[in-house]
Amino acid sequence: MAMKSIRLSLIVYFLLLLVAAESVAFWLVYQSAGEALREKQAINHELIENQFRKAQDDERHKFDADLWDQAKDVATHAILRSQWDALSTSRLLALGMMSDVQAHMGGPIWIAEQTPARFGMPTLRGHMQMVLLTTLTQVALPDEVLPKSATGETEYFQINTEWARGARPWRSKSLGDEVLPFTSQEFGPTDFFEPKYENLILANNVHVRRVMLKVSANPLNPGRGGPRGPRPNPGGPRNENRPPQNPPPPRPQPPRDRSGESNAPWIVIHVARPPASISAALARLEEEKKVQLATLDDDARDSLAALRRRLLAIGVGTVVATALGGLLLVGYGLSPLKRLSDAVSRVSASDFRLPLDGGKPLPRELAPIRARIEHTLDDLRRAFEREKQASADISHELRTPVASLLTTVEVALRKPRSAEEYRRVLDECRGIGRQMRQLVERIMALSRLDAGSDRVRPQAVNVNDLVTETAALVRPLAVERGLDLRVQCPKPVTITTDPDKLREVLVNLLHNAVQYNKPNGSVDVAAEQSDGWLDLRVHDTGIGIQPEAFGRIFERFYREDASRHADDLHAGLGLSIVKGYVGLLGGSIRVESRPGHGSTFHVRLPAA
Repeated sequence: MAMKSIRLSLIVYFLLLLVAAESVAFWLVYQSAGEALREKQAINHELIENQFRKAQDDERHKFDADLWDQAKDVATHAILRSQWDALSTSRLLALGMMSDVQAHMGGPIWIAEQTPARFGMPTLRGHMQMVLLTTLTQVALPDEVLPKSATGETEYFQINTEWARGARPWRSKSLGDEVLPFTSQEFGPTDFFEPKYENLILANNVHVRRVMLKVSANPLNPGRGGPRGPRPNPGGPRNENRPPQNPPPPRPQPPRDRSGESNAPWIVIHVARPPASISAALARLEEEKKVQLATLDDDARDSLAALRRRLLAIGVGTVVATALGGLLLVGYGLSPLKRLSDAVSRVSASDFRLPLDGGKPLPRELAPIRARIEHTLDDLRRAFEREKQASADISHELRTPVASLLTTVEVALRKPRSAEEYRRVLDECRGIGRQMRQLVERIMALSRLDAGSDRVRPQAVNVNDLVTETAALVRPLAVERGLDLRVQCPKPVTITTDPDKLREVLVNLLHNAVQYNKPNGSVDVAAEQSDGWLDLRVHDTGIGIQPEAFGRIFERFYREDASRHADDLHAGLGLSIVKGYVGLLGGSIRVESRPGHGSTFHVRLPAA
């Protein structure tokens, strides 16, 4: 059942990995395709926009061309009408009918007397020239000759002339009392027959498009250009009996210097029309553009949707095929792991060997697992043996002081004793009790180390003082055995560590050095700091350690010389506690020894 779960887990993990890889791959494909479609769509959008702008420009140009044609038509009628009036005026001048001329012109004749020098003529001819020019620039067209729009829209016409600047210009009836804005500075001196377009808003909030055309009206000096094409009917015979149209114009200012300008009088034709037709055409083009763009966007969305469906079908098919094939392949690949699992399940507490069949070797990937399992089983076997031995040792260590305690009490109770004898018995019992308490405390310390409940309480420690105090504590025992205990701390050393555990390490090492030393021997303890580490060294001149005992001296309840345990208060637990505390403080311990030449224990602890 466990193997089935592993197989299914591997299949699920592999499928998740496959789905993730496919998702990334499909996302990249989708993004690339989408980017390509977007680029194509952008190009098509730009193409449609360009076509739309060109169509818009064509409509505007068509509208402006229509205005231009109308302005030329109006200019032709205006010039012909002004020339017709000028010829009539010339005949009147030739007959000397000046009063009729004045009535016909609607203005005084004396204006010509102030500007004869402008034309370089004598005064009499200047009179005639000025009369003719004034006649030329007093243009009025009947509505019948005005061109009509093909779309039937209301059109607005206005004519401004050079010599009637102060008077109201002629306007078509559609303008009513409104005058289209105009200043002579809008055209240069030689800007004849060059149209100028602009958009205006009339007083009744009507938006119009206007074209202005400047033409020459002087038949004696036609200037630069004039409308070309057929000469239309000037509008029929003049009505000589019509009333004056406008009051006489104000007296003009003396002529300014016009050096370099053309001396041809000019007429400016204004034709304005609401751009309703072009607005309708532009709206139609805008609607066509929207339809084309919407169709283009729909095609792109349909293409992306089709790509998504295709990728989804490919992904689902791949996952299903992989799941079906993976169940078989993963099951076959996990068969060695099943063999190893069966072998582990046959391990028992009485036999810690791994019963693997030797006929078929395990794959390389499982070799470290097999080695680790065998090593763990060997550790478990040794741990079981140590636990059994520890139980026997604890029982033995406690049985001896308990038996001694009971024996002492029973002997004391056999007969009445004096107070001094009872005191001596109690002292013996107290010593046995202390020995038992020390043994129990050491066993509890090892239990805390095994459980991981023992904590380090670091603080700044003066190692020189700590070593001196510990040596002073053990020195009476050394003196009792005739040993010389020396402390070597050449330089002050301060580290951050747990002082209680460091003191316990030193006490145990010094007790061992004293207990296993030779008579008249010595014990040296040294401490120095280098490269952020504290090095402690405890050297004795004792019996040394046999080579076969090096691997066991830190085991619990182990004694190399079992015959000496009677007077040993540590019960073979001192070095086990030392190793546990050194590891808890983040350090290491090693030993150098030769049988008969003493031993040296090296403890290395971090300074912080």
